[in-house]
Amino acid sequence: MRIGLYGISGVYNFGCEAIVRGAVNLISSIHPTAMITYYSYSMEYDTKALSDLNIRIVGVSTNKKISRRLNNKIRTLLHLDRRQLFFDYKRIIDENDIIMSIGGDIYTIPKYVRQQKKYSYYNPLVDFCDRAILCGKKVVVYGGSIGPFGEYRQAVDYYAKYLKKYSLILCREFESIHYLNELGVDNVLFFPDPAFQVRNTIVDNVKRRRFAINFSPLSYMECYGTIDKDVYIRLANLIDQIIEKYDVEILLVPRVVAEDPIDNDALFLGEIFKLVSNKDSVVMADFEGGFLGIKKQLETCIITVAARMHCAINSIVENIPTIFLSYSQKSIGMAEYIYGDRRYVIRIEDVDSKLIEVLDDVYGNQDNIINLLITKNSEIHTLYLNHIKLIKDKMSKMEMDYVHKKDGKDYDS
Repeated sequence: MRIGLYGISGVYNFGCEAIVRGAVNLISSIHPTAMITYYSYSMEYDTKALSDLNIRIVGVSTNKKISRRLNNKIRTLLHLDRRQLFFDYKRIIDENDIIMSIGGDIYTIPKYVRQQKKYSYYNPLVDFCDRAILCGKKVVVYGGSIGPFGEYRQAVDYYAKYLKKYSLILCREFESIHYLNELGVDNVLFFPDPAFQVRNTIVDNVKRRRFAINFSPLSYMECYGTIDKDVYIRLANLIDQIIEKYDVEILLVPRVVAEDPIDNDALFLGEIFKLVSNKDSVVMADFEGGFLGIKKQLETCIITVAARMHCAINSIVENIPTIFLSYSQKSIGMAEYIYGDRRYVIRIEDVDSKLIEVLDDVYGNQDNIINLLITKNSEIHTLYLNHIKLIKDKMSKMEMDYVHKKDGKDYDS
């Protein structure tokens, strides 16, 4: 069985690293002899970061010639679902029996876009997966949250139409499952986020006197479509307030270190750090070790405040009380799944006014929250093992159903 992992730009996004690691664990548990290929847009970095995994890593070739881009503009004006894909998708389809579509927010539309009356909804990943399905291949989604798609009917119908064709969608929280079910998409199964499978087996006695904070530029872009200069000032002032109120050191934790500044937590946090008054009490996490390296540093913290989902999960899995800063439904769904309610989730728009209040609650109830997390992590591990059988049965059926040749339809039909 040949299984291809595709859908992320690279594991410089440490959440994507956790997804790849979790996907490999899942596939190995279900199909130990499977040949796993991860298709990378960042070969040099990814090969080094994932060198401990027994997988094949293949670089993705791209072609963005002007003629192809012009062709897509015409297709966009005609509102066609099929566009020119800029990567070597035929190779990926041919080399695999199952395509595992991996990633966190790969099937959603940003809030500021959804607020418009009409908006673009075409998704090249949906296009690619549909071509794979037309060629007789099976598609499984793993590691993300799905939706929302807004109120624009064409956008909603587009996603519902194509997601129904997938063999299996593994969602990490129930908000997405309920949303998809309402759209008539029922090929969905709850399965814990891949990051819950990336645990530290070494228990140390590090004295903890830190708060970990992950602010993300993407979260502000998702909500507002831009980042005003005063955002940096407000967040720096908030860090100063936390230091003075709780007498703690702050560990600034980037979860994505991308070339694009809008998706680079390290640059964003660095700009905030310049404006902090209590610089001696602030440390930037060393992110060279990726997801696993960040985990070791989070273990020196007593509380985590996280805008990025996998920074939050990286803390929760180590039983560290965590506050979610929400810019999409995934944070709400995950907070409800972990805590049973929304007490410890704050909308990005409300961070300035509510973070200290929620920190007071968490700080005063650390022992109770830690005990809750210990219980919840145990439940998640048990659920993971129980659902492995369900997924194994479904994937076994996929293997039996697999046709070793195309069904007569063309890649571009």
